[in-house]
Amino acid sequence: MNEAPAAPATFAEGLLFSILKRGERDPRGPYTEEDLLRLLNDDVIGINDYVFYEGIGEWKPIHEVFEVQEEISHFVDDGQDTQRVGVAFREVSNVVGAGESIYYIAVQARAGLLSKTKQCVIVTDRHLFIMSETRRGYELEAHPWKSVTNTLMRDEGKDLGTFSILLGGERRLDLHHIPLKQVHRLFQLSQEMRASVAP
Repeated sequence: MNEAPAAPATFAEGLLFSILKRGERDPRGPYTEEDLLRLLNDDVIGINDYVFYEGIGEWKPIHEVFEVQEEISHFVDDGQDTQRVGVAFREVSNVVGAGESIYYIAVQARAGLLSKTKQCVIVTDRHLFIMSETRRGYELEAHPWKSVTNTLMRDEGKDLGTFSILLGGERRLDLHHIPLKQVHRLFQLSQEMRASVAP
């Protein structure tokens, strides 16, 4: 019997999964993460069958979902909302160029008064992305590092901070309510990325 992949510990607690076996029309479920692992271990389902859960957007083969979960697990070391990190990882992965690497994903601890949804800041070796949720889905704002003239951080108190981005000396974006640990990491990485593209 093939050994089933170990279930990653990065799925949001209480997340439920639906399964669609290859060749079948009707999905099964909902299942918990433990149920899913048991079904894999018992060969009731296989890693090439399809899985769906809230936030994934479409049915995907089980092995792809688990690979993505393993990839994003190292982005949640600083207490990020795992589900938001997964969405941000997927959205940015769809638009980055060949050879572009995602280094870090920060998630607002609470939404702003106007946006009502949590924003994410994604650092790659070529861009700084800001992901916002809209009524039509997710919107990505991409800023090449050469257009970022400076980044700033400010302590808001209560372990939260603001990460600010200056673009071409003309525009400033302030992202409030990000856990301070994540703000420090964003600032450190942004300084490194800006230095790497400096003329």
